[in-house]
Amino acid sequence: MDEILSLRFDGCMATNIEQVYRHLEQVYERLISPLGLSVLEWYALRALYAEDGVTASHLAQTVCRHPSSMTALLDRMEEKDLLRRQVDEHDRRSVRVFLTDRGRTLEPQVLSVIARLETLLDESLTPEQLETFQDVLCALQNIDLPQIP
Repeated sequence: MDEILSLRFDGCMATNIEQVYRHLEQVYERLISPLGLSVLEWYALRALYAEDGVTASHLAQTVCRHPSSMTALLDRMEEKDLLRRQVDEHDRRSVRVFLTDRGRTLEPQVLSVIARLETLLDESLTPEQLETFQDVLCALQNIDLPQIP
């Protein structure tokens, strides 16, 4: 008999989203660790492959982190020779982040992890479930509290 799956805490949305996130992060970590990367480093590389030379604050926004938490991540990635930071020539208060040659050489491996994740999703969800899930994710990302007068 198939195990009946149920949501935790009587279906509490926030708790179950958090649980799914943590589980998927563990799956990502297992796929990414052979590259010598953390999940957050993997996110940052993916963002830089899409747009190299962004400001550190823009990169933080892209990877859903507070800008103040980016220094340690960028330090680690710089130590691994994955990226370099450069003061923005037009705004000396900003720092731009660029891939190094080593960071660029990892792109095929990073993309192969993405392809593996997509395969896992395709094996776990029907196309209709995936489309519905993506619609729900978009809706949840746009939830906002109304202004209280």
